[in-house]
Amino acid sequence: MAKAGNGNWFARHKVITAVAATVLFFGVIGAVSDGEPDTGDEAASADQDWQPDAENDDQSDEAEPAVAEEPTPEETEEPSDRDKTPKSPEPDVEREYLVVHIVDGDTLELGNGETVRLVGIDTPEVGECGFEESASRLRELVGGQAVTLGESDEDRDQYDRLLRYVDIGAMDAGYRLIRDGLATARYDSRDGYGRHPREDAYIAADRRSADITCAPPPEPKNFADTGGGGNCDPSYSPCVPLYPPDLDCADTGPVTVHGSDPHGLDADGDGQACGGD
Repeated sequence: MAKAGNGNWFARHKVITAVAATVLFFGVIGAVSDGEPDTGDEAASADQDWQPDAENDDQSDEAEPAVAEEPTPEETEEPSDRDKTPKSPEPDVEREYLVVHIVDGDTLELGNGETVRLVGIDTPEVGECGFEESASRLRELVGGQAVTLGESDEDRDQYDRLLRYVDIGAMDAGYRLIRDGLATARYDSRDGYGRHPREDAYIAADRRSADITCAPPPEPKNFADTGGGGNCDPSYSPCVPLYPPDLDCADTGPVTVHGSDPHGLDADGDGQACGGD
């Protein structure tokens, strides 16, 4: 009986030992599992803090200016043979006109029949000091030559003359006359006219240049002081030489007219001429 009892105890002991070992094994496994970090929870927390790449890219695009991409060699087109053909030069739009006659220092005539009044200048009239000099100088500058016409603020004057600058290359004939003292800067905004494009240059040149001067005219020869004689016209007293040549008041001085007045000195027909009483 004792052996049978001992055998049963050992059998039960093996079962208990196996159960205890199993419990101990799972207990150790559980302890090990409790000591390691929970990577799943931390990963979930990290997902909440991190921003998607797409959002970061959008913010970066707003902060950085766009940079133009340089074309790749494949994008650059070579000009065709047709494009390489040289183009014809543009035609010269400036017309030239032939000067055929100089009227005076500020007026000339063209071969096409037009009369041109130079813009912004004034020169002496017939009989005034400098008339011959200014007309001669304009003739030297442009007479018989091809000129170009520069437009001003007005087209024509009251006499239907073209109002133009007259140029040969870079030479402005009107400016040259002012610079040489043969013309004055006139008919501009200071005189109640429109402001012409070269006005400032003309005025500056006029201030720098010296005015032309002429020798004083000779004293008129007063034939009335010469007394009588065979050459005296009986229509006048004191003596006035016979007609012709034609004389004017500058040649005779004050006279009394007795007859037909062949010299035309008594304009109002009162018998007193050239300032006579």
